[in-house]
Amino acid sequence: MPVSDEIKPDLWRFALGYWQDKAFEKACLHLQDDYQVPVSLLLCGLWLAESGKQPDARTGRRLAELAEQFEADYLRPLRAVRRKAGEDSRLPEFKRQLQQVELEGERWLLTTLPSLCENLLPAGKPVDAMGWLLVLIPETAQCEGLQKSLNDLVRHCDDS
Repeated sequence: MPVSDEIKPDLWRFALGYWQDKAFEKACLHLQDDYQVPVSLLLCGLWLAESGKQPDARTGRRLAELAEQFEADYLRPLRAVRRKAGEDSRLPEFKRQLQQVELEGERWLLTTLPSLCENLLPAGKPVDAMGWLLVLIPETAQCEGLQKSLNDLVRHCDDS
């Protein structure tokens, strides 16, 4: 069943729900800062697993390409400027505005990614989140620290 325009914001709402958990936020930011994993990919993988969608390598590559390109072109540069502005006590309003722009970029990405998932089939059984994360972040197989951090994130979600 195609993802309708009414369903697309669900990934955004899913993300907002998880982001309220400070331990989850910390785990995602660790993966973002230490391994350059786009948080949007983490959230999308968890959302797809929770939605019962069968992991698909081609869709995973398309999702990863879009998220990584948007991160590289827009979010990482914004994040770097925001963090630098945070070090300057004269710029709290500038930092706040940069946070808003960064958040809007994240929102755009999280409402756009589902359009790449329109042809995914239901798995017909529970889907392990790690299955999607391995498809979205194939480097996991080659990096023990990344794999451990992703496992910790999945365990945290399972405990929530």
